[in-house]
Amino acid sequence: MPAASPASTANPTESPAIQPTAQPPVSPTTQPTTQPTTEPTIPPHTPTPSSLPPVSGPAVWEQDITLNTYGWHDALVATDPGDAIYPYPRLDFDAVTGPAPRAYRAVFIQNGYVQLIVVPELGGRILRWTDLTTGRQLFYANPVIKPTRWGYRGWWLATGGMEWAFPEEEHGLNEYRPWQYELLWNGVRVWDIEDRTGMTVEVTIQVDGEHSYFTLTPRITNPTGEAHSYQFWANAMLTLSDYNAPSPDLTFILPDDAVTVHSTGDGGLPAPGGQMSWPVHNGRDFGRYSEWHQYLGAFANPAQADFVGAYDLGSDQGLVRVFPHTSATGVKFFCMGDLPSSLWTDDSSRYFELWAGLTPTFWDYWTLQPGGSVAWSERWYPVSGIGGYNWANEEAAIRLVPSGDSAEVAVATSRALNGTVVLRRGGVEVQRWDALVAPGQPFHATGGPASSGGDWGVQVLEGGSVIAEM
Repeated sequence: MPAASPASTANPTESPAIQPTAQPPVSPTTQPTTQPTTEPTIPPHTPTPSSLPPVSGPAVWEQDITLNTYGWHDALVATDPGDAIYPYPRLDFDAVTGPAPRAYRAVFIQNGYVQLIVVPELGGRILRWTDLTTGRQLFYANPVIKPTRWGYRGWWLATGGMEWAFPEEEHGLNEYRPWQYELLWNGVRVWDIEDRTGMTVEVTIQVDGEHSYFTLTPRITNPTGEAHSYQFWANAMLTLSDYNAPSPDLTFILPDDAVTVHSTGDGGLPAPGGQMSWPVHNGRDFGRYSEWHQYLGAFANPAQADFVGAYDLGSDQGLVRVFPHTSATGVKFFCMGDLPSSLWTDDSSRYFELWAGLTPTFWDYWTLQPGGSVAWSERWYPVSGIGGYNWANEEAAIRLVPSGDSAEVAVATSRALNGTVVLRRGGVEVQRWDALVAPGQPFHATGGPASSGGDWGVQVLEGGSVIAEM
């Protein structure tokens, strides 16, 4: 990690406003106390509305945006074939000038539930992700684009949003430069031909008119005559709070029983490559952000389910990533701990990272044969109003909290749904409810008492078919 420098005393800024959305922007709130709040109590059955909300179809357009950007372009230094990162440039940090407004061409993608802003000039990244049902910006919005000393090249642009790291570990090699792009009726396709391998890396980003999720489809193609090793990671930099920094109420949702440490400044944890139990290790609950006192990066060991995510209990806002865990095997959380924010920004804003990869860890590489290609799809969607969740698929996220012979149930869906929620215990139905559920319009109930023992479960039905079950 880079040497620590004094932390800025400026307050976190509100996420920079780029384009008015269908909902008014959320005003920043006072920073919460350092102690996590009590988990929200779900009330008894909440009456469902009599009708589902209308949803508008996808809209895609281009628009210029302005971002404060450090003057790093003229500080690039060409490398020679003996350099480990050749043909990519180094950066002369002494030649970098201060931030100034700079215009970028952006692609806006929106439906009735979410808005995405993609910036092809900045490595094709998704710069902003707004949950239109809450008005909340989910990605970290750095108030400046600032070069740091992190990453495989020895420098990396701290920008925020979701970036694509290829073909090396950490932040890859080509995330800083313009990627080509093609507008689609419901999204955008971005791609780049990587200089060292000659392979093409592309990501298609799409929404539809029915769901709150966006679909990512990465594709790696090897048009060369040689086999090449590679990694691919999507790095999501997130906050989930109302003030452009993670709150102490943030929780991590990883259905795994162990993780592998990648790096840490916490002397009480295993060294890099070592394993630690998850979420509780030596009496410390790392499922809660407030326990990450020093910087820590940890990989799933390996991913054991098709979902992962995070949820802020204070803002009652979270996200779900649904992915094919047997093929896109990589999951990593990284938190800054007590690292000074001056390393990546000019105020005290902060973020955490959720990495989504093809390989299990940064130490693993896959090989793509000549003429070969690999592709997969995954879906990301916001959830809110359910106090966290235990289980998710692309249709719904479910929170189930047993208490004696009864249980609290909450369901958030990625689309409008006129269905049925069923609470079960030991395979026996305890209670069922008719439910109209939609993004931003979750279902809550308390069911019981159960007449039998055993494990609790929840089913979500539509037209008699099970669409979600835990």
